[in-house]
Amino acid sequence: MQRNNSDGFGALVKVASSQLQDLNQYIEQAPHRINMMCFGGGAGLVVAGALSMINIFNIFDRTIYYIVNGYQVFFGIVTCMTELHPEFAGVWHDKLLHWQAWMHEWAKGLTMLWGRGLFYLFQGMLCTMCCFNWYIGLVLGLYMMAMGAMCIQQHFKNRSSVQVTQDYIQIDGDSRPLG
Repeated sequence: MQRNNSDGFGALVKVASSQLQDLNQYIEQAPHRINMMCFGGGAGLVVAGALSMINIFNIFDRTIYYIVNGYQVFFGIVTCMTELHPEFAGVWHDKLLHWQAWMHEWAKGLTMLWGRGLFYLFQGMLCTMCCFNWYIGLVLGLYMMAMGAMCIQQHFKNRSSVQVTQDYIQIDGDSRPLG
């Protein structure tokens, strides 16, 4: 009986390891994909927070939730600005590049994978607790936590590799890789 449990756990570990390797290969083929996935989560947070704020009567009945949803909208906008990438944002990236550079000047942690990962974990937890609909909050929150975990995993993966790649955002002539 004990052996069957350990065999099942070993198989589960092999499947999880295989899935993680597939995800890493998917991201390595086009590093901007992680930007797109995090950008989508940020846009979802903006929409969920805005929908929560539509009910103006929550200001009086549930003041703390209303304030937290305001922060959620702000954090979603910050996420979208941080994750803008010319590969998928096109002309919008060029128009908003100065705002992105300003934000990275004042929030240096968001220029590194581990910093964004921690930020997304926080946003995910916030969303699971304060969304207007528990199901949407849970799904969106778990998605943002997964994006945070993926950013942190990519940080440690890229940190251990010798080959330096341009994985993310560089600020005005700064040639060192961030992440």
